[in-house]
Amino acid sequence: MTIGELAEHLRLRPQTIRRWVQTDGIPYRRIRASIRFRVSEIEKWVEGGGMKTGNDETDGLQVELFQNGEPEDAGE
Repeated sequence: MTIGELAEHLRLRPQTIRRWVQTDGIPYRRIRASIRFRVSEIEKWVEGGGMKTGNDETDGLQVELFQNGEPEDAGE
């Protein structure tokens, strides 16, 4: 998946995904100049707690993604 595809899948802004990539907060692969994500790795990451920042707005993202049906944009 690309950043845009993952952002759409998780119902987040692409900027959020890019920030997580910059801080190594999300599993990704670099293929030359491109960033790509494996669905299986993202699913494990979300199930394991997602992005843990110490920020109440983003902690618990996995719960919002899979239980509410309408996840928020992690405070963005």
